[in-house]
Formats: sequence, structure tokens, C-alpha cells
Amino acid sequence: MIDLATATVIAKMASDAVGAFDKIFRGFADVVAKKEPTAPHVPPPDFVYIDSPEQKAFVAKSRKTGATYQTVTYQTLCETLSGGDREYIETLTRAMENYQRQWNSAFEQRSLASGMDVGRMDAQLDYLARQIADCLIKVLDFVGKMGLHLDDHYSMARHVAGKYLARA
Repeated sequence: MIDLATATVIAKMASDAVGAFDKIFRGFADVVAKKEPTAPHVPPPDFVYIDSPEQKAFVAKSRKTGATYQTVTYQTLCETLSGGDREYIETLTRAMENYQRQWNSAFEQRSLASGMDVGRMDAQLDYLARQIADCLIKVLDFVGKMGLHLDDHYSMARHVAGKYLARA
């Protein structure tokens, strides 16, 4: 068990980690599709997973309507998670945010590259996609451990990431 303050911090970090992936998911899916031609289309996310201090909960809300799909209260997190979970999600969140920054930088550098440098940047994006895939699977597993069910977007993203890693 964890205390309420820790549950609040964990909900925020999980939200941040998922949000970092959402910001780069289209490029990630495109790089994976180039390397894995049978990769299914990853649909855009229907839901956003957010920390909601007003509700004292981690909430899945519709991106279109704002309607709540699922709620896991901080109290439930207190009962479900253990002390080591904070450090674990904190590490994953930092890693995902670092990968997001690296991805954005490599993607921008690729747009400025020419000749053989394009191939070097493609290799960098492929390397980052593998790192992101591993981290993404761990983040989504943790969100599931928190008690939230994944929508089709995240389920498909996890599947694609797993197949991509298995190819290595």
C-alpha cells in the first residue's frame, strides 16, 4: 500500500508518460510501418488518460466529447500499488520524456538532412523507435496495473511495439 500523496504523484507521472508517447505516436507508427510492412494501422487515440486532482483520480476521458470512460480513484491506487511503483513510473516517465525530446530532435534533423545523412537519421529514428517501444510497453502495462483498461489505440500500439521488438 501507498499513501494518498504518493498515489497522486504516481497518477500525474503515468499521465505524463502516456502524454509523451501521444505527442510522437504518429511518427513512431510511421517508422515502425516502414520496417514492419505488416504492421496494422494504429488508430488515433479515442481517450486521453489524465490525472484529475479535482476528482482525486486517474481518468480516461473521450478526446471528442470529454465524457469520462473510466475512473480509478487515488484511494484505489493506494490499495493497489506498492512503494516501489513510484520510483518505477518516475523512471519510465523520465525515459519517455527523454525519448520524446530525442525523437523531436532527430525528426527535425532528418528534415534538414540530404544524401547519406538522411539514411543516418532514419537509422537514428529506428533506434529511438525500439527504445520507445520497450518503454511504451512498460508504461502501458503499468497503466493496466493501475486499473485502467486500454482503448484500441493503446492496445494496438502495444501490439505493434511488441512485434517491432520481436523482430530485433
